[in-house]
Amino acid sequence: MIRNKRFRTDVIVLGGGCAGLSLASRMAESRTGPAMIVVESRAAYQEDRTWCGWRLNPHFFDDCVVREWNSWQVVDNDGEQLQASDEYPYEMVSAAKFYEKACGLISASESVKLLTGATVVAVKETPAQVDVHLADGTVLCAPWVIDTRPKTTELGWPWIWQSFVGYVVDAERPHGLGFDATPTLMNFQAEEGHVAQFVYVLPLSPTQFLVEWTRLSKNNEPLAAIEGRLTRWLDEYTPRWQLVRRESGSLPMAVPVKEPSAPRIVRAGMRGGSMRASSGYAFHAIQRWADDCAASLVTEGFPVPPVRSRLLEALDGSFLSVLQTEPGAARELFTELFAHCPADPLVRFLAGQPKVSDYWPVIASLPWRRFLPTVPTAIGQWCRA
Repeated sequence: MIRNKRFRTDVIVLGGGCAGLSLASRMAESRTGPAMIVVESRAAYQEDRTWCGWRLNPHFFDDCVVREWNSWQVVDNDGEQLQASDEYPYEMVSAAKFYEKACGLISASESVKLLTGATVVAVKETPAQVDVHLADGTVLCAPWVIDTRPKTTELGWPWIWQSFVGYVVDAERPHGLGFDATPTLMNFQAEEGHVAQFVYVLPLSPTQFLVEWTRLSKNNEPLAAIEGRLTRWLDEYTPRWQLVRRESGSLPMAVPVKEPSAPRIVRAGMRGGSMRASSGYAFHAIQRWADDCAASLVTEGFPVPPVRSRLLEALDGSFLSVLQTEPGAARELFTELFAHCPADPLVRFLAGQPKVSDYWPVIASLPWRRFLPTVPTAIGQWCRA
């Protein structure tokens, strides 16, 4: 525990979520490089979420993967769009295992410290250092700060909210949805007021699965209403079910906008653009950044931000522009993608690491008529990036 009212270190990480802990874990395991303090507002960690996505390469938390699948589907009234890839499995990372591994490595480290239950009230940058003021009066000082906290300022247009409530349940297998050993990434439901909504299902065992009810909307939807939709769906398709664990969230899906220059503050995680704006996937991009940043800290002594692609962000901007105007278009856009684009190029594109040859199959699978009005916005965004 830090008891001094003023404490100096080499690097301060604001936020002990996925990005902060991913970087700190690597630094703790390396036993080299600068000293680091991670500042986290929550007092304790619990299994509060599930991280999923396609594994393109091995990563630091491979041992925290609890399930993986080589096929997946998107479902709507017209049927199922099934895809498969032998090379890129869709994997599920346990938050409980992630937190346990990360906190264990940090607690065993002499140079990396995790400060929980701490509230940041001010961050003040000077030419030589950054002072982080905490609510209890403590001031942390360091030449570098890595800020992974979610942005609290208004997002730039276009943007759309992805709000969800998820349950892990013990139950009989849902019927009528083709539910088997294949994850359903999106099962589109009837729209409500031009709001797209879908059910996301991950089979975990013959009697246990994760199901999330998700809404794409221009408004931050009340989670209580979404939870009501979820429980009604469960009652219809799995009349006898028992809640094991709950998770929820509201993700502002938006292309990151530039923040005021701060030479000694590096933005990372969702704040730094690691979350894919068009899909909400972030875990694997965060792992790539954590590898790069840890290597830079060890060899060069300073942190680096996530690598960003102007082209991908421009395309995401066009995609979000369509959804901002008509959220219900998500059904057509995603079903067309999964129906007509080959699995491996689409996976690499959604994971944020496309080859040059992957762009055309993705673009050719989408309905051009919806995107023509967004072209000027995409070009302007490209020029401003």
